[in-house]
Amino acid sequence: MKKVFFLAALSLLLSACGGNPKKTAEAASEPIAEESLAPVTLSAEEFARMQDLYQETDDDHGWKPLCKWQFVDLDGDGIDEVWMRDAGDEYGAFFTFDGENIDLIGVETDRFPAYTREQQDGKGYFCKGGSAGGPSYYTEIVTLKNSRVVDRFNQLEVYGELENATLNGKEVGEEQAGAFMKALPESAELTPGEWNMLDLTDYDRVPSHDNTPEEDRIIQDFITRMYNQSLYVEDEFLEEHCTPRMLQQLKDDYEYDGEGYANWDFRSESNDGFSDGNSVISVEKIDGRYYYEAKDAGYIFRNILSAFVQDGKVMFDGITVDATYPVFDPFADDAEEEYF
Repeated sequence: MKKVFFLAALSLLLSACGGNPKKTAEAASEPIAEESLAPVTLSAEEFARMQDLYQETDDDHGWKPLCKWQFVDLDGDGIDEVWMRDAGDEYGAFFTFDGENIDLIGVETDRFPAYTREQQDGKGYFCKGGSAGGPSYYTEIVTLKNSRVVDRFNQLEVYGELENATLNGKEVGEEQAGAFMKALPESAELTPGEWNMLDLTDYDRVPSHDNTPEEDRIIQDFITRMYNQSLYVEDEFLEEHCTPRMLQQLKDDYEYDGEGYANWDFRSESNDGFSDGNSVISVEKIDGRYYYEAKDAGYIFRNILSAFVQDGKVMFDGITVDATYPVFDPFADDAEEEYF
């Protein structure tokens, strides 16, 4: 289903999380004097640029946006790289950032988890590798120096024999590939620290409304009934209780041939049908919007609705996913509770 995300305006001072010196023109070849280090900020636009680089890569990457980040200094030069992941820790990406330039270092997946290597000669490493199916094994090594990518190496082995290898986009032979790998320092684990969260909620989809306390009660009760009784699956219900603005949203989110309403916007991402356990857990009003937490075929999620009362009738004026809510996935490896 169509997911629309908006990177809410924020400015994060990286120096508050351990410091990230700004690289000057001389930094590419010379150490930076400590007194010349300047704090670097990441803006919403810069995070958006990272998202774009991630989405544009030919590497395998998930459909969920990268929503959490932290710093990691891969090459030990005092200039932090940015490590981002999606909500499920299934996909991630590493970026260089010097206060102006952003470069994608590499993408990690469950299949090809990232690791690093011991720093050597002022160089650091982003690495990943794993089975590429059957007897094949894939390896990727990205070398950094002064927080810039200096080498990209890839190789594919089949039954332990080199099938293909490239260095900086040019094919290399077995001898050169072997020499490159042999010169690498020992591998080292990459252990995540505490993640910083990004709010990717698309608040533009859900305008706030100044309702009275009595209208709040009516709307909250109506949302509970609407979800618990699956009223949103009926087009007639949607056309009666959605404004033209919201109906257009649901039409825009409809991904199939012809016209229709994306009634799944009211649910989680499960797509697993309905169950007796589907029910609202809570509804609360925050900043003129209504946040409803609910169960859906084992998933637990939270959506945001824009709503008001018109001529005694509840009207929905927009809906979006609460991207700050950690959705409970009953099929995840670490799921401990049963909600069916």
